[in-house]
Amino acid sequence: MVLILFSAVLTALAMPGMLWGYLIWVSLIPFFIAMKEVTPLKGALRAFVWGLVYLLITHYWELPVLTVNVPEVLNSFPNFIGIIVYFLMGLVIAIPFLAFGFIYGLYQRFFERYPVLLGLFAASFFTVIEYLREIGPLGFTNGRLSDALLNNQLGISQLFVLGGPLLLVFIIVFINHYLSHLYLEKTRDRAVLIIVSVSLIALFNSIMSSFIPIPHSSNKYESTIYALQTNISMQMKYYQPPEETLRIVSRALREIPEGSLVVMPEATFMSDIRSNSTGSQLQEIARERDLKILVGFPTYNDDNFNQVRFVDSEGFSEEFYAKVQLTPFVEFLPWPRVFGVFSFLKFLDYFDPGKQYTIFSVDEHRIGAQICFDSLYSNVARRLTQNGATVIVTSTNDGWFNFSTALQQHLSKSIARAIENRRYVIQVSNTGISAVIDPYGRIVKRLPSSKELSAEYVIGEFEYLPRVTTTPYTKFGNWFFWFSLLLGIALIILGGVVL
Repeated sequence: MVLILFSAVLTALAMPGMLWGYLIWVSLIPFFIAMKEVTPLKGALRAFVWGLVYLLITHYWELPVLTVNVPEVLNSFPNFIGIIVYFLMGLVIAIPFLAFGFIYGLYQRFFERYPVLLGLFAASFFTVIEYLREIGPLGFTNGRLSDALLNNQLGISQLFVLGGPLLLVFIIVFINHYLSHLYLEKTRDRAVLIIVSVSLIALFNSIMSSFIPIPHSSNKYESTIYALQTNISMQMKYYQPPEETLRIVSRALREIPEGSLVVMPEATFMSDIRSNSTGSQLQEIARERDLKILVGFPTYNDDNFNQVRFVDSEGFSEEFYAKVQLTPFVEFLPWPRVFGVFSFLKFLDYFDPGKQYTIFSVDEHRIGAQICFDSLYSNVARRLTQNGATVIVTSTNDGWFNFSTALQQHLSKSIARAIENRRYVIQVSNTGISAVIDPYGRIVKRLPSSKELSAEYVIGEFEYLPRVTTTPYTKFGNWFFWFSLLLGIALIILGGVVL
């Protein structure tokens, strides 16, 4: 079990905002050594413990959110309950690894003499399980092995464009598995094996990085979006009247050039402002300065939506985008009969998932907007791109998070979405990180977070080149799941019948 825990710690330290992304290429070696010749039940237990520990460490920043920030702001549960919820969250998102450990323990004996085939088998079913982790009402994708590459391995990360995160997960698992075989085969120079392996991968990443093109830049083709990072605390959002938020927003909007397009964070206002004085004043500012403002606030009609829509001189648009991937327990209650006891975790309100992948056509812009944790799921940006978006905008409220690790992990998802679809992605956050990312995952410009710069607001002028290309991932999506599933089944048949 010591090897399992060591592997879990190394894997967590490879994640964005943690220690070093290259650890991901060797972090699973102790795991697969510990999994050698295990029974299915023992394999399930070890894989589950590994997943639980690595995911809890990866999401350590959730602990102060649940034990301090949310209880203080919402006053809906005592601090110690947050600790219980944190560990229950880890248990739930680690459950899929039980299946991997069981399957690996059941069939690995078929491939005892064929380390390459066993590596392919392990990579196939790990990838299948990784896909299953994102589906259903409790699906959650943060902390994927492929996320580690978004730390500092931009060259290898270009493979996202071919098969998305699942292709990279497969490669990472296969290399770790084969290295674990070589490690056990060697009786000496094991440290040299690790150092040489990581060095070769770093060299390969450098070579791939050298082929990343620099996007053609010309004022003739560039478009500009202004990001308004409001730096409004959660206490102010929940307990101050909307006029206080409007005061900050108004000051900022008057600094933005007339005729501009402005993007604001998710839930800039905490109530539906379309028919009240706040909305009227925002519309008046838009009219005075000829601004088109994409603003987030909830709406309550036949459906409750966490949404964004434009306001300009003519008022609020009928067109809107509502968040598709709602956050479990916070924005909706999955299986109320089972999880009804956790209703105290509700933030502003329960919402209905969005039904459309709206493209906002404003002047020369064709904007696909996604909200907050939508960016954790590849399918949202992919559908927006398929619908004609030439730029993706992520409007988010990350004001709950105290640690920069959380902000970096969230931003890394926008980097992945940019590479997958070869689109500029502009992330606008309440308190940071707000940035513009080019189609190859490079951060072109980044605004200081509220902790880095004490200011009521920060304005960013973000330039981008509209893109209309269709990538393999945009076209075929998670095709690598089906490849991995079929490969895994074929290897089981091969192992049981032929080998």
